[in-house]
This record gives sequence, structure tokens and C-alpha cells, in this order.
Amino acid sequence: MISVKICRNSPGRSSKMKNNNIIIKILRRREKLKREVEQSGFDTSSIGDLAFLLLIFFVVTASFILRQGIFFSLPSKETGTIKLKKDQIVEVFPLNEGFRYENEIINREKLTQVLSGQREKNKKSVLFIKMKPDVKYDRLIDTLSVARETGLNKVSLKNDFEE
Repeated sequence: MISVKICRNSPGRSSKMKNNNIIIKILRRREKLKREVEQSGFDTSSIGDLAFLLLIFFVVTASFILRQGIFFSLPSKETGTIKLKKDQIVEVFPLNEGFRYENEIINREKLTQVLSGQREKNKKSVLFIKMKPDVKYDRLIDTLSVARETGLNKVSLKNDFEE
């Protein structure tokens, strides 16, 4: 068997060591860069979980919100004209201060009593609300609230004011 002894200063060995050192340096740099990327990374899975929890919370709590206000069933296009008897019609004229009913100015409490009495007399009563253009909008809402409180479900609105 032939043995060959390589000296330290031989040209083949020094280039091999340099190549090994370069490869080791490159591998160390890659590991260092991987660690930096991993450390600066951000885990978004917890944010996704939080977003879904908030979404579920708002969906569930939204169903507990009670509808407030005045809701109407508007007539369809096919609805024809309805003929009413004189005793079924209740005309109210909202004013900026009070209401006018049968040429008498009354307050909210009195209007509530009048509409309740009319409802007791005739279950099919219809409330006609006639307003002047200069009357505040909240007076209309107040009139509709009284109608709702007293159980008058049929309401007709008219924006021209005829005395």
C-alpha cells in the first residue's frame, strides 16, 4: 500500500480548507438569517381567533336588541279604495303646541283618552292625521305614538291642511 503524506503547505490542502471554511461560513449565515426571520415573524392565528370571537359576540348580541319605534304595514299597489262610515273616521290635526280635535285644542293626555274611547266604540276606526307644512315633524311622531299606544292600527296621513 502506498501512503502519501500531504504537507500543510501543499497547494491542494489549503484550497480544500478554504472551500470548507467558505461553506461553513455560508451555512452559519443561513442559520443566522433563519433565526432572525423566525424571531421577527408574527403569529396571526391568535388574531384570527379573536376576530371570530368578536364576530360571534356581535352576531349573538345583535339579536337581543329590541326594535324600537313605529312600524307600519304599507298598503300594496293592488289595494283599492276603502269606504268608511262617518263614525269610523277620527281626524286629528297636530299643532306645534298640542292637537286639534273637533275644533278644540287638546293636549297629549286628552288625545290618548279620545282615541282610546273611539277605539272602544268602533274597533275598525281609522285615524286621519292632517298637518300643516309648518308643523314640526316630531308632532307627527307624537301623534303616531299616541295611535300606537291606544291600539289604533289603521292610520292615514295627509299633508294638505283643509279646515
